[in-house]
Amino acid sequence: MLPGRHLVALLLLWSAFADLCFAADIWKVRDDGVGPVEIGITLAQLNAALYETFAMPADKEAQGCFYVTPKKHPKISFMIENGRVARVDVNHPGVLTSEGIQVGDAEARVKEVYGARLTIEPHKYTDGHYLTVRSSAGGYGVRFETDRGKITTYYAGLYDAIRLVERCG
Repeated sequence: MLPGRHLVALLLLWSAFADLCFAADIWKVRDDGVGPVEIGITLAQLNAALYETFAMPADKEAQGCFYVTPKKHPKISFMIENGRVARVDVNHPGVLTSEGIQVGDAEARVKEVYGARLTIEPHKYTDGHYLTVRSSAGGYGVRFETDRGKITTYYAGLYDAIRLVERCG
């Protein structure tokens, strides 16, 4: 039988391991959000979900569309349009979609995973492509940008928001 303090230590280690496994799983990007963040929530709800203090920009013109980046997840940014989360942007490797795609993966992998659901268009600024998959209901989607056959960035969220070529339209 383990002494009481060894049992407590073992339980704490198991709890920390379980939390790490769970946290890694919930922070996969979906077409309707990432982790605890759902597309469409307000800035106040985003703050509550992430324990952050994001605020509207002081510049009135910038308040219609701007980005925030969580301190604990600096590889993810959220586009805020009209006070609500419109999309999730990922510009660095290490953040997977729910299908296992990340920045740096081959364009061929995206085509393999999404197949006929994928729409492919030429990129406006590079020799790459926009690879877009729309949700079955049509309101959401994921768009991958590629250059020289590799994913350079991707974003997920409202279909109209992911179709914007510039970060804020």
